[in-house]
Amino acid sequence: MTNIDSQLIHRKLETLQDYLQKLEELKGLGQETFLSDHKHYALAEHYLQLAIEIVLDVSRHLVVALGLETPEDAHGLLPALQKAGILSDEFVRQNLKMPGFRNRLVHAYEEIDHQKTYKYLQEHYQDLQEFSRLISIYLLKQTNG
Repeated sequence: MTNIDSQLIHRKLETLQDYLQKLEELKGLGQETFLSDHKHYALAEHYLQLAIEIVLDVSRHLVVALGLETPEDAHGLLPALQKAGILSDEFVRQNLKMPGFRNRLVHAYEEIDHQKTYKYLQEHYQDLQEFSRLISIYLLKQTNG
C-alpha cells in the first residue's frame, strides 16, 4: 500500500503540460531571435524553472510516498525513481544535471548564459514531456494493479 496522492500528481502534470505549451512556442524560435529579445529568454527561463520544479516535486512526493531511500538532495531524486523502476535508465542519464540547471536559474540568475538556456530548451524539452509520460504510465499501472 502506498500513500501516493494521484490527484496531486495529475494536477502537477497538467500544469507541466501548460508550461510545456508555452515553452514550445519559445523552442520554435531561431537562436538569434530567441537571444535578441529579453522577453523570449526571460519567459523560457521562468517556465523551465517552473517545469523542473514540478519534476522535482513529483519525484520527491513519489520517493516519500513509496518509502524509498531519501536522497541527500534533489540530485538523487531521479536516480531513486530509476532504481524503483519508475524512470528509465536513459531518461535519468540524460537528466542528471536537471536539478543543477534549476539551481542556476533560481540562485545564480545574474550569471545565466542565455545561449545555454536556448540549448537546454532545445535538448531537454522532450525530456520534460517524457517525464510526464513515464509518471502517467506508472500511475496507470498502480491504478489498474
